Amino acid sequence: MEYRVLSRYRSELMGVAMLWVMLFHSFDLDLGVPLLNSVRAAGFGGVDIFIFLSSMGLAMSLIHRKQPFGEYMGRRARRILPAYYMVMIPYTLLLILWQGAPWSDLFWNSTLLYYWVHRCPGAFNWYVCGAMCFYLLTPPALYWLLEQKRKKRLLLAVGAGIIGGLALCQLLVQEWYGEYLDIFYRIPIFFLGLLVGIYIMEDRRLGWKDLLFWGAWTVLGAGYYLLAYYPGKGELTSLSIPLAHLFVFTTVPMCLVLCLLFDRLPLGWLRRFLRIIGENSLEIYLLNVSFFSQTAVIRQVISFGPTNRLYFLLSYAVNIALGVLLHKGVEGLKRWYAQRKVLESGEPA
Repeated sequence: MEYRVLSRYRSELMGVAMLWVMLFHSFDLDLGVPLLNSVRAAGFGGVDIFIFLSSMGLAMSLIHRKQPFGEYMGRRARRILPAYYMVMIPYTLLLILWQGAPWSDLFWNSTLLYYWVHRCPGAFNWYVCGAMCFYLLTPPALYWLLEQKRKKRLLLAVGAGIIGGLALCQLLVQEWYGEYLDIFYRIPIFFLGLLVGIYIMEDRRLGWKDLLFWGAWTVLGAGYYLLAYYPGKGELTSLSIPLAHLFVFTTVPMCLVLCLLFDRLPLGWLRRFLRIIGENSLEIYLLNVSFFSQTAVIRQVISFGPTNRLYFLLSYAVNIALGVLLHKGVEGLKRWYAQRKVLESGEPA
């Protein structure tokens, strides 16, 4: 097996991540089994999969073809911002007109400054701002890693990026800037995504040394998990030991295991379903963290009955269907705009 398997099943992995995130956002969903509830509560790890696969894909694209920074950022903005504005604007207006949020929130959300201005009550979910920040960081970080690779210091450079990200999180916690950790938690996995993207473009195989490394990496994650829940950890260290850092150790091995299952088991129908969700994951996510997050309001209109499982199952189905329709609508508008520009320029299509 090669690292390229992560690229081959990228959409399916995004689908798994999206379903996991949806479960995480269903905060009061009781699955009836403690282990399943623990898996649901850890669903924020789906975002780590998003960041890992995104940085991996960006690294592959930039290595394949160097792009001027303006062109590169323009492509990223055209992918993510149209869907964002189509969801964010009506959702923010809903918060303003119905729940009394200030009109200034429309400005903060529109400029993507909402994450850095935490006093705005109608701030949108952090992910779009975070994704744009990682897009900005990718070219300089990747080219630095490639330079270190030429000097045979690639793994040392990636290790420095991981340790630097962990240290920055500690600094933010100690200085009481914990509200910014959603983005900074993901710096280590961002560097791992760049590393794997480089490996894929080298057609690197998953040899026994690689498997041994990722196995040991997973064992380190298990040790970190035990330390995070150790009752006397405060006596051992004054450092913050958040559960979020567990996914630094588990995301890549977890994705490799999933790819192995996709590759070896007859999961055609499941892969097709996950691929659909993965290909529409941005739009599904945007709707999930906005309109479908208003559970308290929906409860006033719809009775959840003795168990809320049926409600969430139906809401997931509607959320996914609307996300697919939104994706098709946004892509249709992009094609219409591109054709219009061609006609206006007088150039042949």
